[in-house]
Amino acid sequence: MRQLRHYTAGLFGTAICLTLVASAAAAQAIADFPCQPITCSTLLPAAVADPQTNDCAYRAGNLWWVDYVAGSLAWSDRPRAHPVTVAVFDDGFWLDHEELRNQLWTNDAEAHGKAGVDDDGNGYVDDVHGWDFVDNSADVAPKGACRNRFSHGTLMASLVAGERNNHAGIAAPGSDGARVMALRITGCDGTATKADPARLVRALEYATRMGARILSFSAHWGVTSEELDAAFREIADRPGSPVAAIVVASVPNKGEPTAGYPAAYDFRRIVRAIPIGNDDELSPGTSPAPPGLNLGAPSACVIGAGEPPSKYKLEQGSSNSTAILAGLLAGIWSSPRYAKLSPDEFLAGVVQGRMSKTERHSKPGSRSPYLDGVPLADACLLATGRRSASVCRQPEAHREARP
Repeated sequence: MRQLRHYTAGLFGTAICLTLVASAAAAQAIADFPCQPITCSTLLPAAVADPQTNDCAYRAGNLWWVDYVAGSLAWSDRPRAHPVTVAVFDDGFWLDHEELRNQLWTNDAEAHGKAGVDDDGNGYVDDVHGWDFVDNSADVAPKGACRNRFSHGTLMASLVAGERNNHAGIAAPGSDGARVMALRITGCDGTATKADPARLVRALEYATRMGARILSFSAHWGVTSEELDAAFREIADRPGSPVAAIVVASVPNKGEPTAGYPAAYDFRRIVRAIPIGNDDELSPGTSPAPPGLNLGAPSACVIGAGEPPSKYKLEQGSSNSTAILAGLLAGIWSSPRYAKLSPDEFLAGVVQGRMSKTERHSKPGSRSPYLDGVPLADACLLATGRRSASVCRQPEAHREARP
């Protein structure tokens, strides 16, 4: 069986960004930095005077990426009747972080069942919030060497669904509409650092069986297997599939010659996250992506959850773009206007029919297929006469940026 290489692009920008944070708030502890002005993005908005949202990083103007995708339009004053489950395929995450503990997908049968019993008969015992497919355990927290390292999966989960209005650090585009399912498919030591095809097939089957409608992959791999290809084809391509879901796939930005899987698949339910840095520019070194649903999303100067109970990290990389896009899609899909749509209806009518046709585009890239730029993911389709966002009122500026 060939093995898959795991990719965590968001981990490589830490040193640069944290230096910038320190210069902006030299006297502040790392745990406090989301609340202090930061300077690593030229797109940071001014401080936000929003009485409805009390998260300190948002109020301080540090969540440029939420503003950039008009993510606040996906927020609601009323609980969403049908939140969208987003399965996060990563190294696990800390369920008890203040941004995540109230944002988790929950398997009610196991949560209210008996410990040590497979209450719902799905083959997994006590899988309350997901499953660890590396160690075959219901404990989805980072393990082994991962316990003493920054948790990539925790950051990704927080960028999908970090809790809003909890008087803490951040909010995310999917704060009100997404619930995150933890799927640990890779670790930090030995063979566990490679996600093998059989493990991924099991994780895909679990996620779709348990109701995940968005599968978020802040990862890529260069080889695959017939079984894994078939699993993705069933989920992301076959018409009428009972396990149809939207796969949000990372396109790496470290100079790789190809995007890698799952972004390399040409399946129609794949939405690729193209990393965008400052000033609407594509991240340098972004790999070529196949034609299809390719949407630009923020990658640089992004604050997210790190370690429990309240630590945060500031990162850059295409991993961030993927999680932000997954959360944004969940926030839009869960809105009353679209909540009853099937995956194919949502893709055709909303992602393809509206989001990919936005006037907002990135600046042109230096190589194909980005010579004309890419559509920028945003929630402006939720704008109304009463609720809008500044980026939704600036189409002329973006038209001028295109060739």
